[in-house]
Amino acid sequence: MTACVLHGVLPASQPWFCDFGAAVYDFQTLIGGVLAIGAAYYAARPVWRQLKDTNLQTKIQHRETLASLLREAQDRFARVAKSIADPMNDLDRLTTDPSGETIAIGAHDAFAIEQRLYGELDWYLVDLKATEADGIEAAKAALKAALDELLLTLNDVHWVEHNEQHDDDHGISDDEWAAILVRSQDAETLAADKAAAARRAMTALQKAQATWLTALRGRIAKLDLEIAAAS
Repeated sequence: MTACVLHGVLPASQPWFCDFGAAVYDFQTLIGGVLAIGAAYYAARPVWRQLKDTNLQTKIQHRETLASLLREAQDRFARVAKSIADPMNDLDRLTTDPSGETIAIGAHDAFAIEQRLYGELDWYLVDLKATEADGIEAAKAALKAALDELLLTLNDVHWVEHNEQHDDDHGISDDEWAAILVRSQDAETLAADKAAAARRAMTALQKAQATWLTALRGRIAKLDLEIAAAS
């Protein structure tokens, strides 16, 4: 059997397997490293698979949370709009003629609209204050201020019809009573402007709500793509 020389000059007659053995000897550290990496890769495959599955499940759960949030917000926003739609429409009819000109609202109608609007949105504007996005909260605050002014104006219209200058609860001077009468008369036409301001505030709130809903739908759509790619 011909001996192999692993170091120095190899004889020309040395067999091929001696060349192979020399190469293995010279690169044994590299080969060992490659084999170790390969073994580590195959050993880690179940772990990486588990991490991938966990990440996918997290995205699915997050997607379901956002979808639930979207549904709840849509229902809430629809309830807000419905709550004051009818009284605001009736108020527009009572304070503006078909040509768009302002008309005075009577005490009876002012009282009826005030009762329908009073506290109608407290569950949203007061109880749920500071629970939504900043843009929506700013619009909610503006709507509440506009509604408060509208209700105060409507109260000025009908107050003199339900109270006396002198009775068990009031002892109002002539000058003060005269001022109340003037304020009541002015409020009859001012109600139209206050109603328009409340309408604009409601429109601004709905735009803020729609913007937030669009952003939320975008996040859900992005998760849908990520989930589809990972499935």
